Amino acid sequence: MNMNATISANKPKRSSLWYTIFFAVFAGVMLILDFASKWIVQSLCVPGTHYQIIPNFLYVNLSYNTKIAFSLGFDGVGGRILNIVVSVLMSAAIIAYYVVDREKLKPFMKATLALLGAGALGNLIDRAFYWGGTTGFDGVIDFIQFYLGGGPAASSSGVNPFATFNWADSCLSIGVVMFIVYLVYDWIKHPSDDNTKDPRVKEATAESNPTRDNGVTAKKEDEKALGPKNHQEEKKTDEIHR
Repeated sequence: MNMNATISANKPKRSSLWYTIFFAVFAGVMLILDFASKWIVQSLCVPGTHYQIIPNFLYVNLSYNTKIAFSLGFDGVGGRILNIVVSVLMSAAIIAYYVVDREKLKPFMKATLALLGAGALGNLIDRAFYWGGTTGFDGVIDFIQFYLGGGPAASSSGVNPFATFNWADSCLSIGVVMFIVYLVYDWIKHPSDDNTKDPRVKEATAESNPTRDNGVTAKKEDEKALGPKNHQEEKKTDEIHR
């Protein structure tokens, strides 16, 4: 009986361990794909040249971004250093959260953190190590470009082009959406019960519904009165099973 209980207790731990390893490998694969895709484009494409994938919608256009994702953040050398610090802190926080709470996290949340971690590390590598003096260009390599207003030949607007980004940005964007979905789902499934913990709320509930309160009290008194008898019956049942 003790052996079965031990096996049952170990199963969730093994399952959690395998999920942890799987999503850690998944994050590594996403990071490798980001690194490889950037350098393939860097080797084959000319900056500022549009390489058509889907006419008037999707293009490969090599560019460099010294700011954060989607050209957000601070410019200049000082701004770039600040962006690097922000990226380091974000990457460290994601990895630490994944490692510390790995046994408690659901698979969906582990996948979310894997995408966020891969995206943050992918752009951190570019931001920290790709400088004009060492690589010949500055900043993060961006190359995926969407047009939502007629393509390169049409006039420029807020959606034409919509954005220029990379694989790491895609991981970050999908990870953020998944994180929001997780929070909404958790909020719906486990609504806050802080009000029910307030003794004043409990008293008000009891006063507004005395029948329910009396019923609960009567049930507790019955259980207390039958306590010794139930205990003896449980003891006899255990002896029979043995």
